[in-house]
Amino acid sequence: MRPDADLIIAGAGCAGLSALWFASQRAPSSTEILVIDRRREPSDDRTWGFWGPPDAPFMNLADGTWKSVQVRFPDWQTTQVIGDCGPGVDGRVYARVRQRDFDAAVQAVIADRPNIRFIETEILDVIDEPDGGCVVTSAGEFRSPLVFQSVQLSPQDRSAPVRHPLRQHFGGWEVCTELPIFDPDIATLMDFDTAQNSGDQFDTAFFYVLPESRNRALIEYTVFSLDPQAPEFYDAHLQSRLAALGGGEIRIERREYGVIPMEDRVLHQRSGAHIWNLGTVGGRTKPTTGYTFQRIHTQTQHLVNTWLEHGYPLELPPAPRRYGFADRTLLNILHRHPELGRPIFEKLFRTSSIDTVLTFLEESSSLRRDARLFARLPWWPFLRAAAHEWVAKLATKIQVVRNR
Repeated sequence: MRPDADLIIAGAGCAGLSALWFASQRAPSSTEILVIDRRREPSDDRTWGFWGPPDAPFMNLADGTWKSVQVRFPDWQTTQVIGDCGPGVDGRVYARVRQRDFDAAVQAVIADRPNIRFIETEILDVIDEPDGGCVVTSAGEFRSPLVFQSVQLSPQDRSAPVRHPLRQHFGGWEVCTELPIFDPDIATLMDFDTAQNSGDQFDTAFFYVLPESRNRALIEYTVFSLDPQAPEFYDAHLQSRLAALGGGEIRIERREYGVIPMEDRVLHQRSGAHIWNLGTVGGRTKPTTGYTFQRIHTQTQHLVNTWLEHGYPLELPPAPRRYGFADRTLLNILHRHPELGRPIFEKLFRTSSIDTVLTFLEESSSLRRDARLFARLPWWPFLRAAAHEWVAKLATKIQVVRNR
């Protein structure tokens, strides 16, 4: 049976459209690409914050950039100009891209490409078959030798245990305030000057602010905990915060709510011989921060390039193992001892520059630099959590051997 396309992209969110963008730039015009999602029109559901050099993928779509970033705590704060991307690399900036602009940019590029088709239908399943991948939808089944999908976890990942099922959940408002309370030149990455508990339960909570002018900004209330809340929960905190800042009358121009997984489960880049997992389901969400945008483009560009060069994709090489272990160790602390969240983040930013922290989060730092960063953190919580993680990993290996 003739396949329906040379490449099927299942899911047209950020990851799917990113793959489509790079494929449209490099693949020959004879390459048939089929995109499947329940909607095609650009959405305005979210914004993505990220940092990188001026030539980072999709930096040209940013509607706001900041060279100065801030972190705040009840008794201390620091504002720093970022820019250290390493030798020979232009300085980084912090940026914001709106989903509507990203979607529209990709759609505009493919509008006149007859080799790219879009089918609007519900995706029910993605199955690896002997000769290719099959995308099962409400409109029927579609097959291709290669499928990039971002809609479901692979079977092996769905059954994997999760020991730290944390969530980063948030609510945000784009507001216009009566009085000028924002500094448009400074992005606030984390403002921990807020209560770290919901009732009797400790959480790790902070505000995030991307200002456009003295009286316009996106402000989000973010929590690391097990259970997301109703929109009213975030709204109450945002209202209280803006009142405390003295903004006067507030006009809410847009609302945004979301939940991002913060898990110790390792997600695989492929579901079989012909199906590749993109975005969050492909492990591209940084477990301890939720940052995903630039990590997606690193993966999709690599997969598309290797597919076109070799005839099949190659897995994106993993980051050094120390970063995964560091993620699991911090997740252990935030899960078991959430009351330590704010003190640890404060110690981190008191003892390391924001540039150093961003480079570590990019997983591109040197071993010596990473060791220096960790040596300045409270040793006992990390030693205890590291021991728990080492024992858990050993127990998993023993169980795998017994099951053989």
